[in-house]
Amino acid sequence: MSAKPTIEMHFRQFLNNVMNTHPKIDPELIIRVMLFELNLKRYSGPEIPHVHLTVQYKDGTDLHKKQEEGRDKYPIEITKSRWGDAVVFSGLMGVRHIEKIASDPDIVRVTGTATPRHN
Repeated sequence: MSAKPTIEMHFRQFLNNVMNTHPKIDPELIIRVMLFELNLKRYSGPEIPHVHLTVQYKDGTDLHKKQEEGRDKYPIEITKSRWGDAVVFSGLMGVRHIEKIASDPDIVRVTGTATPRHN
């Protein structure tokens, strides 16, 4: 007799799917942004959360060049991290925006935070 699927089993499977689909992106960040996107549709104002991404690139990548490329592509704030080891993307964005940013083959890891409103 097989065990009845539980919410936890479904969530673990979903989490594994997220990690396999986007191995460079922190899966908790993706899930948080998705939840905000679902919930923000019920309120007036932006339907996507404010996200602050820290994007780490392969060693030897010209971060200034990545900043400039990002500024040309995305209408959000893009700066070098405080320690000069990553590029920070900050603004209103949904999962599809994060996926697009993370599609750069020079990116190693994308982490960050999300809030339901612009601070």
